Amino acid sequence: MVCHIKQTETDILEIKKKIKSNNVMLRSHWSVKRTDRKEYALLVRSQMKLKKIKYIQPGSKCTIMIISYRKRLLDFDNLVGGAKTLVDALVEECLIHDDSPEYVNLIYEQYKAKQESTMVIRKF
Repeated sequence: MVCHIKQTETDILEIKKKIKSNNVMLRSHWSVKRTDRKEYALLVRSQMKLKKIKYIQPGSKCTIMIISYRKRLLDFDNLVGGAKTLVDALVEECLIHDDSPEYVNLIYEQYKAKQESTMVIRKF
């Protein structure tokens, strides 16, 4: 008897930047949001090169888990809204095809930690 097991691929990016809350992002000027997205894009690009993570194929579906390690926890909606610039950077750097639910399942988690950072996990 032969069993065929579907092998899943997992990529992990460690980003040394805290996700700002949605309240902070809503009060920010558009140029601050753009700078934030560009900074995330640079950090994502460097992690992809460092860990030899491949670009996603156009139209491919995946699951993205965004884990925020922070000193003070946020309300869930503040975390999700604040992570929008990060998700936009993931699309820009071709880690995900598009941020619509048709192409990506987004999962958000947060934990208390002394060292603030963000982890992005991509699974196919």
